[in-house]
Amino acid sequence: MPHALVSTEEQVRWEAAIEEACRRVPPLWPLQNFVAVNPFLGLSDRPFEEAARLLGRTAHRAPLMDGAYYQQQIRKGLIASQDVRAALAGRRWGIDPTDPQLWLWDQLQHDVREERLLTVAEWLDEMRGGGWAAFVVDEISKWCSSYYDRGQGFWSMPWKHLPLYQAWKHAAELDANPEVFGIAGFRQHVRALPDTADEAIAGALERLAVPAAAARDFLHRELMSVFGWSAYAAFQDRQGPEHQALRGVLAIRLAYDTALLAVDSGWRCEITQRATDGAFSEAKYLAQLALEHGFRRRLSEQLRQGGRRPAARRKALQAVFCIDVRSEVYRRALEAESEEIETAGFAGFFGMPVEFADSARCPVLIEPKHRVQAAEKNTPAGRWARMGASIWKGMRHSPSASYSAIEVGGAWFGGHLMARLWGAPKKRAEVEDLRWEIPLAERVDLVAGALRNMSLEASRLAPVVLLCGHGSSTENNPYGSSLDCGACGGHKGDINARFAAALMNDAEVRQGLRKRGIVIPADTVFVAAMHITTTDEVVLFDGERLPGEQRVQLENWLQSATRRARKERSRTLPCGTAPDDELKREILRRSSDWSEVRPEWGLAGNAAFIAAPRWRTRNLDLGGRVFLHEYDPDADKDGSVLELILTAPVVVASWINLQYYGSTVNNALFGSGNKVLHNVVGTFGVWEGNGGDLRTGLPLQSLHDGEKWVHEPLRLQVFLDAPQERIDKVLRANPEIRALVKNEWIHVMAIGENNRGCVTIPK
Repeated sequence: MPHALVSTEEQVRWEAAIEEACRRVPPLWPLQNFVAVNPFLGLSDRPFEEAARLLGRTAHRAPLMDGAYYQQQIRKGLIASQDVRAALAGRRWGIDPTDPQLWLWDQLQHDVREERLLTVAEWLDEMRGGGWAAFVVDEISKWCSSYYDRGQGFWSMPWKHLPLYQAWKHAAELDANPEVFGIAGFRQHVRALPDTADEAIAGALERLAVPAAAARDFLHRELMSVFGWSAYAAFQDRQGPEHQALRGVLAIRLAYDTALLAVDSGWRCEITQRATDGAFSEAKYLAQLALEHGFRRRLSEQLRQGGRRPAARRKALQAVFCIDVRSEVYRRALEAESEEIETAGFAGFFGMPVEFADSARCPVLIEPKHRVQAAEKNTPAGRWARMGASIWKGMRHSPSASYSAIEVGGAWFGGHLMARLWGAPKKRAEVEDLRWEIPLAERVDLVAGALRNMSLEASRLAPVVLLCGHGSSTENNPYGSSLDCGACGGHKGDINARFAAALMNDAEVRQGLRKRGIVIPADTVFVAAMHITTTDEVVLFDGERLPGEQRVQLENWLQSATRRARKERSRTLPCGTAPDDELKREILRRSSDWSEVRPEWGLAGNAAFIAAPRWRTRNLDLGGRVFLHEYDPDADKDGSVLELILTAPVVVASWINLQYYGSTVNNALFGSGNKVLHNVVGTFGVWEGNGGDLRTGLPLQSLHDGEKWVHEPLRLQVFLDAPQERIDKVLRANPEIRALVKNEWIHVMAIGENNRGCVTIPK
């Protein structure tokens, strides 16, 4: 049946529902800079509990673990009776059980029915079988992967110059595959569709007779049924509103559903129910609250037992690391080497929002303000190398030349492959010189802001100040950038560390700082370095700036700290308690082994964020679970640094935390399944297997060791060493971060004076 053009009145009627459904979808960054994203980003303006119930309907699983998991945490003692009582306080249960643990255990065993909205394809599967939903996802994935391909395929889709929906329409008008599968007249159906995505969506809503009250949630379900491609389209829309990519995905998804009415016209847009442990239940949410309260209670007790403010004096070494939870382990190891060592935590871009190699090296919430480039070595050898690389890439991607490429390069690659299979370490890349053209006043601004926000007092700077970025080192790992620095936009932190150190060592910059009353000691040298998180090595980039004795001492401290950190991390890897040399060989092997699915655990276990002076936590073993940000409340009377911390690093940490949370509670949707089955799509994403939806989030192997969950899904617990009134002021001035607190996406506490206790900030 031909489709009538949609009237302006009909489009206006549906516009709010379309806009709301699209707003609920988070963006998915490509693999090259896989940024951790809160998968619930579009729902954070509502309470977590409300969002969880909504996702039960539209995602077919609430973002909570199953009842058996929470029972296991009760058995382990991680949910104590006092934690259950705290979770019950103020809720509508209105009961005070004699044995809260036993009561919760019993509640978790009750059968729960899940309310679900279904697409037409899903309804057909339930009514008649046939695998319609999987077929539709495969078809959409086929065309989206072709449209967004970044050069992996040799032949390019001929309609890529058009918006996604229009390109798909041209392709689908020629595709007989749906008709072969059983959708009669599919090509005719596509030809009759409107020419714009908005008209197609409105027309589909009319044809499917979707009630106005259900439209938002129904459209949300349509997008969630192809969540990966929806999320990638949302990322495209962030590059410019002219893309209209997400609306394109929605229009395409609805087009398949309207076509399926020819298979069975009995579909109705209505809620269905089924019994499942994946449904939302009050008991499971109470268990989640109790689990988080238990962690918060134990961490608060640790903070009460923490250090005391030391006498201010100049140390021999100050080392600034990223706030990444993996740095917490290494910082403890380094501080254990000497009382003359002091470490600090700051976002790993070191306050330098720069662009390098056409990529932003700063948090995605910040626009890069300056461009840093590699100083090109325009030598004959360099030109020949670049030309050879270009020719080789063309041969590998050409269907006709790829066989010749194997013949030409097979011998060399065979030797290379055998060497890597035997665990030969990777050759380190040469360090390129950097260049930039930034006015002096702006360079001075960058350094002054960085020192202030790092809470580094200029007059007390050590003779050696290490700026240590971080990055991972793995092989055959499409998700390798997920192990790099989130504060550097999913890249390694070397460029930022080197740029920051160069500015801070610059004589003109220091002269400009002196005019502002910021005097860096003449003997202070800033040294850039990178912490390789897979192996716990720290590589110095410009150690030659240091006098011989200082450099030898620094290298000795770092090497010893590396051994300490490796021993601690090895407890969670199948390395056992091997001697140092054997442990080193095994860890280096894991980082270069093409078949290794768990080269490191990344940020698994992350659960808390602490903004405080280091003396608050220096003597505490926080287990690599805490983001540690340096913050001196006495030097921040106006609260500007606290505001920066809450609106940038805390938000980034919450994105990381909720990505790990979502990938754990529902890996089938918010994660990426089995890493062993991953196939790269278009160079920017992965399938699990040879088709299906584009996968999002983290693989199971990043969260589970094969027997148990390594990551404990807890919402971020934020501890701030600041007066409560200062925290309240910042929250009042920033509605978005206040909404995260009010709606229980994060929990915020003020650390009491002298660590006497922690106060939860009222919502």
